[in-house]
Amino acid sequence: TFLQLFGGSDIFNFVHKDYDFVLRISKGGSWYDELKKVPFFSFISDRKGLGFEDSFSRVLEDMRYKTGVVPAVVQDAMSNDILFASKGIDVDISNFVSFDINYYLEFIKNIASNSFLVFETKYTTQLPKALSYLLSVNVRTVSQNLYIIGDTLYSSTSGKYFIIAGSKQTLELALKTFQTPDMQLSKSVKEFDRLKAGTFFISGFSKPNTLKINLPGGIKIDDSDSEYLLFTSTISAGSFTFTVEQKNKKQNNTTKINDSIGTLPLNWNYYLSIPSKNTAALINSVEVWFSGITSDLIRLTDFFKYSASLSNNIYVVGRLEAGELVFIFDTFTGKDLETNIAKLGAKYDSQKQEWSLNIQNSKFYIYKTGNRLIMATVDKVRFEQYEKSTRRLKDLPIFFDFSKITTYDVKLFMDIGDIIKTTTGFNVISKLLFWQYSIGYLSYYKFIIS
Repeated sequence: TFLQLFGGSDIFNFVHKDYDFVLRISKGGSWYDELKKVPFFSFISDRKGLGFEDSFSRVLEDMRYKTGVVPAVVQDAMSNDILFASKGIDVDISNFVSFDINYYLEFIKNIASNSFLVFETKYTTQLPKALSYLLSVNVRTVSQNLYIIGDTLYSSTSGKYFIIAGSKQTLELALKTFQTPDMQLSKSVKEFDRLKAGTFFISGFSKPNTLKINLPGGIKIDDSDSEYLLFTSTISAGSFTFTVEQKNKKQNNTTKINDSIGTLPLNWNYYLSIPSKNTAALINSVEVWFSGITSDLIRLTDFFKYSASLSNNIYVVGRLEAGELVFIFDTFTGKDLETNIAKLGAKYDSQKQEWSLNIQNSKFYIYKTGNRLIMATVDKVRFEQYEKSTRRLKDLPIFFDFSKITTYDVKLFMDIGDIIKTTTGFNVISKLLFWQYSIGYLSYYKFIIS
């Protein structure tokens, strides 16, 4: 119909209500200039960094030379709405960020049989040939509006949309759903109205136990007792903000925290704060850092629970790329520390006033300094040298934003730029803030990347 060809329809309408996950990139072309103001993304795209933009332009010029398909065919598809939908698989958001163009091409090439992608474009009939070149596979025209790309990808067009699916059944279901409002997920879930009305760069919807986020230190989504998750993102003033909103079956209110993480020395690039009451997050963290040990894990988690119960906050800090890890139990008041450390089998050095123990291939030290209990891969002498350094976390300009986060279940600061510099040598000023909190029936997971 006229409406379907010239607006009035919505890219979400392809998604059947049985689907678990849907992600939409809205008008990527109009966000691109803003995205390039975010230091992390300009590092990926610019020639001063990884040169993603230049290398992709070269690929498109090669395509023009070898196939006659002009770059505008692909550029238009990437500049308008794009949708990804899946059923029955876990989707880890961190897997959507890559420094390599080929990664995204492989992602398209290997989408699962129940998954599909939709591109809004004015070049629907030329995209199959372009994709065939980019994915290095053949394209076959089966009928007037059905193409097979490679062995497993089925594609078709509907008005201004080009659909590519992991199986013929998935493609047919998407096309039928688009024509049948009763079948559409966006009509059966009222929260889609907010996604349609808002101005978002990336947005979407997930049923429980589908969307995964894995940040270093065991930070993840716990949605086992939830009804749904919505996610949205915007870009402004050089920052990319990504929010996951989770509707829970039970109410929970996060309490306000007084932390002193800003007083820690600026010797690390990873700073995680966990309130001592949040034992679940602490144990998650311990299990991730010490994954691989089985026999001692229970004794270790018992020691962490004991130490946390007698502290206000736990800070996990370190240089991840160098294997340096420090657990700080702030305002520790325990009296029977020796008894509990003895259960770990640690050895005491009376001269250095610290215990040491081997865990996997790393040596850990346990000691007290001031009103803090420390368990770390750095010994007491080294830690106290750090303490003497003049610069503190609170001296960073971004700490003002970090310090305003006072109601949280966990909060994290990562100096991405420092990690990139020490691993690749590139200079980039990029930071990540993350925090998680609950109000009533809603939990929020928030990321800010600069």
